[in-house]
Amino acid sequence: PFAGPSHAKGIVLEKIGIEAKQPNFAIRKCSRVQLIKNGKKIVTFVPSDGCLNYIEENDKVLIAGFGRKGHAVGNLSLDYYYYCPLD
Repeated sequence: PFAGPSHAKGIVLEKIGIEAKQPNFAIRKCSRVQLIKNGKKIVTFVPSDGCLNYIEENDKVLIAGFGRKGHAVGNLSLDYYYYCPLD
């Protein structure tokens, strides 16, 4: 969805929790982000414990692709994007 570059800017739409694949029943902290340059909505993984407390809706974030290209990583069933806040 980045159409070339390795990073992209986006705006946080909402914070969500995604269940991990079997046999792990944990809820992974994620957020839904809309990319600024093309308007696509993607789900990004929020790293570290407690980082979800530091982001709010409408925050600008920098997103990087992470892991295998276009494939799920670990026990998450989503394309893996990793982000850090800009402000």
